[in-house]
Amino acid sequence: MSDLPTLMPLIQKSAEYLGARGIGNARREAEWIFAEALQLSRLELYTRFDMPLDEPEVARLRALVQRRGRREPLAYVLANQPFRGLRLAVGPGVLVPRPETEELVDRVLADLPPGPARVLDIGTGSGAIALAIKHERPACSVEAVDISDAALAFARANAASLGLDVALRCASLGDGAQPPYDLVVANLPYIAESERAQCDPELAFEPQEALMAADDGLALIALLIA
Repeated sequence: MSDLPTLMPLIQKSAEYLGARGIGNARREAEWIFAEALQLSRLELYTRFDMPLDEPEVARLRALVQRRGRREPLAYVLANQPFRGLRLAVGPGVLVPRPETEELVDRVLADLPPGPARVLDIGTGSGAIALAIKHERPACSVEAVDISDAALAFARANAASLGLDVALRCASLGDGAQPPYDLVVANLPYIAESERAQCDPELAFEPQEALMAADDGLALIALLIA
């Protein structure tokens, strides 16, 4: 019989470790980390519960769990975030797409005229909004901008991996835009700097310029619509 540690006890220990560090869905997040690292589905974690893991595998899993235990965003630990059926690469330097941003895409799609519309996405980050629009409305011509080179690197990688043709460039707000556009969408920073101390620890790992803004979080929004 192998003396190597097996899968399910390691998941349980990892869940306990995460729970002790304030992670709300500790068991589920431990399963996600193990599933991603071992390239298994969450169901396979249970059907292969007694699978032995060698020391390099255990060390790799331990490092990932410890990163999450330090409250690094789960999406950074996994190096990806699902968004409207797309798998987006994310990591330090780019904002993690939020579930509520998927609802923003619903609004955009509902407001778009039929046919080959032109869309501008300002503050694209990982490219989530722009890529989702192009994926769901292929006839649209989609342009996306961001001021961060780091974020644009993720957006370009995501566009390439998904095979979606979105024009990406580095720009501040609407600089260099070539109207007319049928629709302009902007998911800009909206958290007031005074609220920083009240935010979840995970937000400290994300680019603050993509989250925080002066004037009670409205500075960039006001500048865009001025």
